[in-house]
Amino acid sequence: MKNENIASGVRWQIFVEGLSAMTRVGLYPLEHEKPQAVELDIELSYKTGGRGMHADDAASVIDYDHYCTVVSSFLQGKPHTRLLETLASEVASLSFREFAMLDEIRVAIHKPKIRPNTARLGVASSWTRWSYETLLLQQPAESSVVA
Repeated sequence: MKNENIASGVRWQIFVEGLSAMTRVGLYPLEHEKPQAVELDIELSYKTGGRGMHADDAASVIDYDHYCTVVSSFLQGKPHTRLLETLASEVASLSFREFAMLDEIRVAIHKPKIRPNTARLGVASSWTRWSYETLLLQQPAESSVVA
């Protein structure tokens, strides 16, 4: 039996949990001295299908291994960012730029063990391609580094 799921217009979600990377982020002077560990939980939503798509066509899906490499490289190579909120917006913008089929993204960024009696602290937000194109693209980027 031929697998038609990918070619039939299915909405897919990829989830990345606990992606660790070193980056420069934070308000406090101590956080400006060196990179620190952050963890990301990311959900990507996209639709496959349409004319010319075939079942098992790797080009019709987002390669999650490549995605993790792009995000990790971006975080490790960028200059200091003051706010986790800004960093989350930059990860969303990078994702929409690099992966044209992406429709929606949810990004949560955590700083592990930075405060006593907590496992991690962080922020989370969601964007659609529309919000990226109308809101995020309109804001000046804190960094112009592209992975």
